[in-house]
Amino acid sequence: MPITRNQESSTNEGEEDTLQRLLRIVASLQARSNEQSWLNAEAEQRQAEVEERYRWAEECHLEAIKMAEQREEELHQQITMLKAEGRQDIVAREVTSSQPFWGKPLSEEID
Repeated sequence: MPITRNQESSTNEGEEDTLQRLLRIVASLQARSNEQSWLNAEAEQRQAEVEERYRWAEECHLEAIKMAEQREEELHQQITMLKAEGRQDIVAREVTSSQPFWGKPLSEEID
């Protein structure tokens, strides 16, 4: 059975409609692909920023710990010095108080 012009035209229009739909689908898929690529790049950039902030925070934390340890050592040294000075004062007072009243130099007060 031969194809009439109307049938041929109808077939061409149907194929054109199909092609147009396919082109729209391809364009839509391309747009989604572009959007996904952009979102992936954005996510990678944010991840890099997060990692950089984490490294910076870790460095600050380690520096704070180091400073705290140094301060702790300084305080331990001060405590040791104060204890040593306190012992010397106690020994000096004991020596001074163990002298008899008449043996004290005139420069010291008499209670």
